[in-house]
Amino acid sequence: MYRVLLILLFTCPPLLAFADEHRPYEQEPGNNINEIALPLTTHTAAELAKVETGGKILSVEEEHYGSKTVFRVKVLHNDGKVKNHRFDRDSGHSVP
Repeated sequence: MYRVLLILLFTCPPLLAFADEHRPYEQEPGNNINEIALPLTTHTAAELAKVETGGKILSVEEEHYGSKTVFRVKVLHNDGKVKNHRFDRDSGHSVP
């Protein structure tokens, strides 16, 4: 009986540690929208649009409105429509 308990004791902790290493895709490092650094760059604005829409990035342009900088990202969505998404450089928030 004690042998069975010892075997279980030594085999279960590695299995539990292994389970913690496999997270859902959204929680894997680099796949979370919260990990995009601010202020945005053209690259991170494209990454943000890709995470939010799941579409294909066609282009990224930087626009200036007074003292505010906005990135306009053109995205080809899965339904075949092309849409422009705008993101504030400093906050990362969508701009109408």
